[in-house]
Amino acid sequence: MLKNVRNAIIDYTFEVNKMDKIIVSGVKPTGSLHLGNFFGAIKQHIELQNAGGKTVFFIADLHALTTVKDRKIMEENVLNLAINYISLGIDPVKTIFFRQSEVKEHSELSVILANYITHAQMQRMHAYKDIISKNDQSNLNMGIFNYPILMAADILAYRPDGVPVGMDQKQHVELTRDIAENFNKTYGVDFFKLPEPLINKESSKIIGTDGKNKMSKSKNNVISIFEDEEVIRKQIKSCYTDPLRIKATDPGHIEGNTVFVYLEALNYKDLEELKLKYTKGNISDMEVKDILLNTYLEYFKLAREKRAHYLSNLDEIRAILDDGAKRASQIAENTLKEVLNITGLGKI
Repeated sequence: MLKNVRNAIIDYTFEVNKMDKIIVSGVKPTGSLHLGNFFGAIKQHIELQNAGGKTVFFIADLHALTTVKDRKIMEENVLNLAINYISLGIDPVKTIFFRQSEVKEHSELSVILANYITHAQMQRMHAYKDIISKNDQSNLNMGIFNYPILMAADILAYRPDGVPVGMDQKQHVELTRDIAENFNKTYGVDFFKLPEPLINKESSKIIGTDGKNKMSKSKNNVISIFEDEEVIRKQIKSCYTDPLRIKATDPGHIEGNTVFVYLEALNYKDLEELKLKYTKGNISDMEVKDILLNTYLEYFKLAREKRAHYLSNLDEIRAILDDGAKRASQIAENTLKEVLNITGLGKI
């Protein structure tokens, strides 16, 4: 059993070599992926999957419905995310991978679990307060307000040990723990585990190409994974390096230089030698950016090839999602049956 440390930031590996653990995580379908997405979440998911426990990852299309109201965009985003995740290394044999809305227990469980948390606690959610501070509340839909309750249902349906999330989602996992604890205490049972937030400590380290902000599509400071090579080339050529370096022969600075941040993340094998050349003025910014481009394309070469295959074989992706939904439903259905029995709901 995991240590019950309420406010700790848990290293996401949390003894992964002893993996009898259950891990659950969902990803909103929001379009194309970039380097920050990969090192902020996807790489972590793949490592947890390969650690040998039970991993349950889903495409959170019900959560996406809070903002996406166009059927075509929703379907395209869901399909693209599925293709991208599988191309990058999510293995549907090792991992239960599915579309959230295809497992109806998520929705039903969220209605039940809403009765074990207060309105005041919901109003204290940081993400909610941030949204209402930036938007007209008269246009705020209840899906946004109830988001953390549905997230709790997504998690507790599988009674997991851990939930990999970014720092911005940590509070939502804490609310999930509150709901689980309240449910258990209400009925005098030890049914729901109290899942730990598994924070990827590396996720905040991928700075954008502007050298100032975290990598984000809204900031236009990303390096895409699956765009055309020419698009990626332009993104890399725009990377912030050393503004004090006038000539290629001037000594360069490594600290704050995004090219070296990305090369380190991509495990470039001759990084220390390259740093030495750069600091001595023996290599230009354009040359190190060319090295980054080649390293980047090589790193994601297999994923890009797989994606091209799946784009021409969409039925394979649909079959994977269908199979994942069936496997997920078996677990979630059992959880819901137990909840109905404990609460006195359902058939008598």
